[in-house]
Amino acid sequence: MRPVTRPAPVGEHSRTGWGATLLRGFLVFALVLAIGLAVAIVGLAAADAGLPFGAAFRIGALYLGPFHHVALVFEGDLDVDLSRLPGSGVPPGASATVELGVALLAVTALAVWLLFRAGRASAFGEGAGVRALTGARVALGYAPPILALALLVSFEEPVEIGSFVTAGIRVSMSGWQALVFPLAIAAAAGAAGGMWSWAADPGRPSAVRLRAVLGGGWWMFLVALGLSYAGLLVAGVVQPDEPVALATPTTARYFATVFERPGLGAVALGHHVALIPNEALWALVPASGACDVVRGSERADILCYGSFPAIGADGEIASGSAPPGYLLFLLVPALATVVGGIRACVRAGRAGWPAVIDGALAGVVYGLLVGLGCLLAMVTLSYTASAGTDVVGRLWIGPDPVWGTITALAWGIVGGAIGAASSRLRWSGAAARGSGTPAPR
Repeated sequence: MRPVTRPAPVGEHSRTGWGATLLRGFLVFALVLAIGLAVAIVGLAAADAGLPFGAAFRIGALYLGPFHHVALVFEGDLDVDLSRLPGSGVPPGASATVELGVALLAVTALAVWLLFRAGRASAFGEGAGVRALTGARVALGYAPPILALALLVSFEEPVEIGSFVTAGIRVSMSGWQALVFPLAIAAAAGAAGGMWSWAADPGRPSAVRLRAVLGGGWWMFLVALGLSYAGLLVAGVVQPDEPVALATPTTARYFATVFERPGLGAVALGHHVALIPNEALWALVPASGACDVVRGSERADILCYGSFPAIGADGEIASGSAPPGYLLFLLVPALATVVGGIRACVRAGRAGWPAVIDGALAGVVYGLLVGLGCLLAMVTLSYTASAGTDVVGRLWIGPDPVWGTITALAWGIVGGAIGAASSRLRWSGAAARGSGTPAPR
């Protein structure tokens, strides 16, 4: 017997066709590019750099790199002081090429959310895999323009960048990363949107469960990030004279320090806001029991319960155990995973051990999201210096993606199961009261 195929609704093909799909991806790209241009124009005006509009456009286009963790390449006849980097071994004044990779995750998150919606609107088909594949097509409208700008746009000016570069430089985006990273981000977001459109069908029990598990894991992740950043806010208020008071734009010390020069302070504040998700992840991973680390040419644990930086009486930075008050950060993953487990259980509408399994599966989703966040929040730095002989180095600085994922999985599975079990107990009590029999103890 041949299966019955339902005809597509009127207008369905135009809504999910290639033209509409590619246009959605391109419109998200245009919005992200507009954000980069706005940041560049406002930043140059605030800094009174006196550069022409063409230079502002090139800088704005180069912001597409940090929006997708595509490394910016600084090259030319540089006067670069890399001697202060951990494990560099490069003498001062050596000529070098530097690649710096960092993600302004607030903008990345906005792009991911819009691409998710675009993928959800563009997906079609009966199966979850088909929906994911058709939703991922939005990447083909989003990523190619980024690659084109990466190949065409560079910035060459004699400028000073922090304490490293003090000579004429050429700034561009890493070509291979501009090809791979935006395409991967857009395809993953679009595929997730396509799968979500399949899971939205209330007529499929498996789809309802999938939606509950994914939603519970996502809820764990968002609550954990929010609580982590809230913990930084509290720490800055409680310790106004410590470096943590400069971690969030909410303390008097922060504004006094950053806005000593108002124009540059406004630029710094804007970039700091874009880095809020990065800071939250840098706090969440140590809160869960793993570390923020340096890996590559040098290996060190820079922030965790067992390796906590502190400024000594002589002004030197020493490392020791975290103060007892910081153990309260353990509440961050505990509360987030329990809340997410309860949400997964309630949304799935299941009770008993199946609900506990749903809560634990939501914890697996949470762990994978934390691992992905660790990779995006990490700062990468590679350099090739000429000092008689070539010196090559590479550093990864940020949340440990391996142990960060492992600890997040542990917290998520246990906390999600506990949250679902506690919801099960409440439902059992309510059922017992409704039937007039004692609730189980």
